[in-house]
Amino acid sequence: MTRHVSNPDPSTTSRHFTGPDWRWLLVLGAVLIVGAVLAFLNPFAASLTAVAIAGSIFVLGGVLQLWIAFQYQGPSAARLVAGLLGLLVLVFGVALVANPLAGIVSLTLLIAGFFLAMGVLRIWLGFHLRDRTGWGWLVAAGAVSVLLGLLIVLAMPEAAAGLLGLFLGVDLLSSGVGMTVLALRMR
Repeated sequence: MTRHVSNPDPSTTSRHFTGPDWRWLLVLGAVLIVGAVLAFLNPFAASLTAVAIAGSIFVLGGVLQLWIAFQYQGPSAARLVAGLLGLLVLVFGVALVANPLAGIVSLTLLIAGFFLAMGVLRIWLGFHLRDRTGWGWLVAAGAVSVLLGLLIVLAMPEAAAGLLGLFLGVDLLSSGVGMTVLALRMR
């Protein structure tokens, strides 16, 4: 016996997701580009904004980590370590929010350390992939990261005031251009 399947009621069928309206992506792209321009015009204010956002996220993360530690039912040593980690993250976040100028310097040094570590790891990985085509590009990218990290360290503390703001501006600009291009292609 064959079953006859009728066309389902259109109101009960699931709709195919087509993605966001291209106009909203265009608006988002424009807002991000305007934010980038503002960050480039006043990198110090953008740096303070980046520190405020980072500090708030660390405070929230520390509070959540402490809550998780208090809720944890496992071994007391693990609970203690989780609590100490939460306290450390919370104190760091409060320090960033309480003294944003010192936060700018500390975050800038963290970024320098990140560039140095990523650069060294890329160079190391590149040399370990010498038998692959294009390994030199990975080494070159690592060298650029190491150079950026060294430039940041050598320019400290004077560069700290605007460096985070410039990085924020570059990120906002690249994101804004990407959204704008995506929106125009979806049109």
